[in-house]
Amino acid sequence: MKKKIQKIFHDNGFGFPVTLLNVPLVFVRGEWAPSLNQKELQSLVIQALAIKPSKLTGNEVRFIRLFNQMTLEQFSERFDVTHPAVLKWERSNNDVTGMAWTTEKDIRLFALNALNPRAQQFLAVYERLTEVAEEKAVPLKIDLERMIA
Repeated sequence: MKKKIQKIFHDNGFGFPVTLLNVPLVFVRGEWAPSLNQKELQSLVIQALAIKPSKLTGNEVRFIRLFNQMTLEQFSERFDVTHPAVLKWERSNNDVTGMAWTTEKDIRLFALNALNPRAQQFLAVYERLTEVAEEKAVPLKIDLERMIA
């Protein structure tokens, strides 16, 4: 089976754009396809969302909610907001949600905590989130080199 590494790969399969770096590809049925463990990749996306330098978009909030297998009602209750507020956030699609930074910070930490991080990692992310993120959306970039090994 033919294999290669693609330096840059754009993926929209999460509902929002993610740029993957150093993606392993395999040649299958006449086409090159990513050779990735989807569960590990989803975990990397959650980690990247927790520390991304810009505000979350609606599609990213939806991904976090679905990753945690939560309904709109469960999500709204968890973050002490109304069901329509969560709908409004998610309907902003690839634009920033406009939610309060304190709520967004809580959502990011909740998402990271779902991965069972070590206390030091959690604290490092918390400290990084003490400043308000940039207002405009910035696409995620994830280097998969560490997944290949």
